[in-house]
Amino acid sequence: MAQIKTIGSNGQISLGKEFAGENVLIDNPEYGVWTIKIGKFIPHNEQWLLEKDNATKLDDALDWASKNKPSHTDLMELENSLSTHFNVNDDND
Repeated sequence: MAQIKTIGSNGQISLGKEFAGENVLIDNPEYGVWTIKIGKFIPHNEQWLLEKDNATKLDDALDWASKNKPSHTDLMELENSLSTHFNVNDDND
């Protein structure tokens, strides 16, 4: 349903109290044209989940984690293993 609203002197319009507190996406494709959509929006640091296959990979990882309990890690043994594997030298030459 189209409505006519007047933009106030402060540059604002009211969409109505029923929309109070809602997040909206405002698109301005050209001067004088706005499209307003209510929605739940994904924070920038979580948008990677929308990239191809990432949601599936995360679901697979969570499924694996639910079936595999954590185990104790000997950090010295891990360090030695990594040092050997990557030929790390502690001499700092």
